[in-house]
Amino acid sequence: MKTFDKYLSRVENFLAGASLIGATALAVFAVLLRNITGDVLFWSEEAIIYLIICSTFFGAVVTLRHNEHVAVDIMPTLLKGKKKKFFVVLGGLMTLIYAGFIAYLSWALISEPFSRTTITPALKLPLWVVELSLAIGMTLFFIRAAEMLIRAVKTPPEALDKDVFAEEAAAVGIDVKDVAIDDDDDSKEGDR
Repeated sequence: MKTFDKYLSRVENFLAGASLIGATALAVFAVLLRNITGDVLFWSEEAIIYLIICSTFFGAVVTLRHNEHVAVDIMPTLLKGKKKKFFVVLGGLMTLIYAGFIAYLSWALISEPFSRTTITPALKLPLWVVELSLAIGMTLFFIRAAEMLIRAVKTPPEALDKDVFAEEAAAVGIDVKDVAIDDDDDSKEGDR
């Protein structure tokens, strides 16, 4: 499983990074070319948009791997032990179902006749080439969601209990002791 995770992470990082770097490099090149020579790359704007879309779908997989995706986690935050594990596994299962459904639909979209016959305005690419980023991105998302669900099922409930307040404080770069409320200090101030 570790070897699979290592290679999957490399693929995810490469796809997300290459598409974002490509979009940035193309945008800088197009601006410099326009300002220095006055020439315009008529296709650059469309290519940049498609590369940013690619980086979004591939970047979503990277955020899922680091468990930093958008999630409604009120219940798991408030609970501990087996109850918390139940909600973590339930959330992982819902993510897996969603990713599988969208991946299936995206591959079905590519197989539609209009995806093969329609071409993009500036790049003159078949539409299925552009839609491929959605299909590949969501398939990778599905694989990563399955891996995370397996990890959540195997993790003992005690290992899921973590201090959310300490994590949030560390995320913004402060020490928990600096913002901790001392019960003794509150009672003294209230007595004054």
